[in-house]
Parts: sequence; C-alpha cells; structure tokens
Amino acid sequence: MTLPTRSDLALLGRWLRARVTIQLRTGRAVVFTFAFPLVLLVLFNGLNGNAKVDAVGAAGQVPFAQFYTPSIAIFSLTTACYTSVIIGIATARDSRLLKRVRGTPLPMSIYLGAWLGGAALTGILAVVLLFAVAVPVFGVHVYLSTLPAAVVTLVLGAACLSSVGLAVATLAKTADQATPIAQLTFLPVSFISGIWFPLEGAPDWLTTIAKAFPLEHIVHAFDRTFSPGVTGGAWSPHDLWSIGVWTAIGLFVATRRFSAEPGTPEQGPRRRVLRRAA
Repeated sequence: MTLPTRSDLALLGRWLRARVTIQLRTGRAVVFTFAFPLVLLVLFNGLNGNAKVDAVGAAGQVPFAQFYTPSIAIFSLTTACYTSVIIGIATARDSRLLKRVRGTPLPMSIYLGAWLGGAALTGILAVVLLFAVAVPVFGVHVYLSTLPAAVVTLVLGAACLSSVGLAVATLAKTADQATPIAQLTFLPVSFISGIWFPLEGAPDWLTTIAKAFPLEHIVHAFDRTFSPGVTGGAWSPHDLWSIGVWTAIGLFVATRRFSAEPGTPEQGPRRRVLRRAA
C-alpha cells in the first residue's frame, strides 16, 4: 500500500474545492440541503414554539427548538452526504462520466474521494447555516462544553453517510433507480431514528431496529450535545463506535462493488460476469 504523495494531496484539494463549488451551484442540492431544512425549521418552530419535549440525556423537558434543530440538522446532513451521493454517482455512471474519468491520468480514488469529501463539506456547511439561523431567531443554545463532541460527531457522521451512500449507489443499476433507492432507504429509517419525534417511550422492538442503522446513532450522539445538563462533555462512545463501524462497512462494500461501467435494469450479477468473460 503506497502512501499519498504531496502532489496527490494537492490534486485532491483542487478537486475537493471543485466538488463543493459544483454542489453549491446545483439547484437540487441547494433546495433540499439548504432551503428545505430552513423551511422545516421555521414551519415547525412556528407551530410548536411554546412546546416542551424530552431531549436526549436532559434532566427535564427542553424547548421544542432546542430538540428539533439538531435533529433537522442531521436531516440536512443526510440529504447532502447520502441522498446526493447515491443520485450523483449513479447519474455520473449512467452518463459515462466515470468511464471517461477512468481513461484519464486522474486516479479514480482521488476523484471519488473528492466527491465524498465535497458532499461532507456541503452537509457540514448546511448544518452551520441552520444553527446560524436557529440561535438568534429561536433561541437555540450551543454549549461550549459540549461543542467538541458536537463537531466530532458531525464530522464522523458526514464521513459515515458519504461512505454508506457510495456503497448504496453501487446497488442502483441505472440513474432512474437511484432516486427510489435513496428515498426508500432513508425516509423510513429517518422516522424511527429520532429525527422527527423523540424515541422515548417507543416500543423496544422499534428502537432495536433503529439501532441497527447508523442514522439513529448519529442523531442520538448529535442531539445529546445540545441537551442541557448533560455530563462528561456529552460524548457518546457507543454511538461513535457504531458510526465508525458503519463507515468501514460502507467503504468495504463500495470498494468491492464499485464499477464505472453503465448498467442496465435487467443486468444482474450473472449477466455482468458473462459479459466480462465475453
């Protein structure tokens, strides 16, 4: 295994900046990553401004905005790092962009690394923007004592969602299949992961299913850092460990299954093997 050289890192940095620029110029990414979470934040806080809810690790109930803002921030992060990666990679493969990149001197690892890194940075930027609005407008508190745990959780969560998104993108044989796959693997899980409502009091079987997926651990660990009265710097070692394991699983699956060749809806594993043999 060869270590990356200084020129490789410089090349990665240039492509990373390019990917972030492309993300910010894409209408779909701007709407669903930046605008839509802000609309949800304003709408739900307007409807539930005086409500109190149970927050993760808090001694008592907290204002609705204090609970909802970090949760909707993870929704924004997932849109940028998971959904956009699945749709973007599948579309690039269908349009033969990945195949053309493979025919250039640019290493595919740097190209995909910049793609995932750009998605992660875009998601983190969207989260920062969300809190920049929520703190002055809705009185959301950011605690300095738990800020390191919040930053680490956010970065690890972005890396996890991006790597899992790349792995799931390999399941879509065409770009037309990417959007349904992204939505069907995200929306149902989001409802049992604590994004839309607290999981306190939920049935044990439901929480057990939720903990099998990385999103619940990301939401739980990030929400905890904004709960008042949490001790120990609000670190969640178990959640962070699970996030790291899912990141490794996503990268492993993506490495084994990734292909730059466009697929067809009827193309199964056996058909691909026979085609390569031919």
